[in-house]
Amino acid sequence: MGIGIGRPVAPGRAEPREGSREAGDRLRALNGVTLLSAVVNSILVVVKAAVGLLGGSSVLVADAVHSLSDLATDVVAFLSLRVAAKPPDEEHPYGHGRYETVGTAILGLVLLGVAAAIAWEASSRFAESVVPARITLWVAGLSIVPKEWLYQITVRVGRRFESPLVVANAWHHRSDAFSSVAALAGIAGARMGFPILDPAAAVVVAAMIAMVAVSLLAGAIREVTDTALQRDMLRDLGAGIRCLPGVVSLHELRARRMGPRVLVDLHVQVDAATTVSDGHQVAERVRQFVFREQRGISEVLVHIDPEPDQDLSPGDQLSRPRGEIESEVRRIAERVEGVRAVTHVMAHFLNRRVVLQVEIEVDPELRVREAAAVARSLRERLETVAGVGSADIHLELDDLAHQDLAATLERPRDRGR
Repeated sequence: MGIGIGRPVAPGRAEPREGSREAGDRLRALNGVTLLSAVVNSILVVVKAAVGLLGGSSVLVADAVHSLSDLATDVVAFLSLRVAAKPPDEEHPYGHGRYETVGTAILGLVLLGVAAAIAWEASSRFAESVVPARITLWVAGLSIVPKEWLYQITVRVGRRFESPLVVANAWHHRSDAFSSVAALAGIAGARMGFPILDPAAAVVVAAMIAMVAVSLLAGAIREVTDTALQRDMLRDLGAGIRCLPGVVSLHELRARRMGPRVLVDLHVQVDAATTVSDGHQVAERVRQFVFREQRGISEVLVHIDPEPDQDLSPGDQLSRPRGEIESEVRRIAERVEGVRAVTHVMAHFLNRRVVLQVEIEVDPELRVREAAAVARSLRERLETVAGVGSADIHLELDDLAHQDLAATLERPRDRGR
């Protein structure tokens, strides 16, 4: 049982932790490094493919295909980032962050296909005895430098702006650098009299690409299936939340990733007799704490519970509507001698029972003993009502001092006009 308090991202509204300016800076930085990568990869594809074909090196051609896959994934990353940066709308109330996840999955599938194609092509050349030209050795060696440079720049930007897609693309650059190292070794071995090392190195490159592909796909699957985030983060958040004023206990603290952002929801138990407005204050205190302690969180949903509910099914705590209970309380009170009126009825739904707090108006001329007898009579009748666990009766002796709760709440607003 409880109430959920949070701030879902409204359509057309920026995330709480990321203003439009910060989002714009993020998109420009990620797109900038992706476009730089595309330019470098375009040059490497042309150079490696031309020299590999002319120089008779299957591994350099395989390396060129790897760079071509880099270029393809740069395009996928660029498009995915642009879509993921769109604000929430009616069809995507939580934003478009999952498009980065889709882009990562596509990237992994492309790499897996590239690895299979390279391995198939290289396996058909084991029987050949082609010695690559010397220039293929130079191209393979020199291509390592720009790919490692791209990795360093891309992974730094991706981690800074918390983009798994860009970090994955950076590791694709690193795998291309590794494949160039394998190409260099294969070509060198072939030129030293072991021509089988050239296609063998191509198979090694294919295996390296496949490993990167499997890693990317596994990460995308974990995110799509809402695999829990780091336990250390949740443990630290839970320890801090339990120390906040008004928090009795905490359970069901969960977090899941939505592209570059993180969604958090949790149940917080408050004092059973607290008011809705006080419970809302506790929830807001928890939300602000989570936003303050952890970067990258776009939404926090706090479910307020007046009692532990971990072991209860949704139907266990359902009771009659409060309005129906209040109407029955007033009907019973009308038949109790000495009760002039019922001024307030509060119903607490605890332990599958209703706890009533009722304020009644009696004759101010009554003696205390007589007024107590009226209250006791009403309490005994109310506690026979089905579903009512206990009733607490309060006496209002001076009806002139009584103010309706709604009027009392409106009073400060009238003074400010």
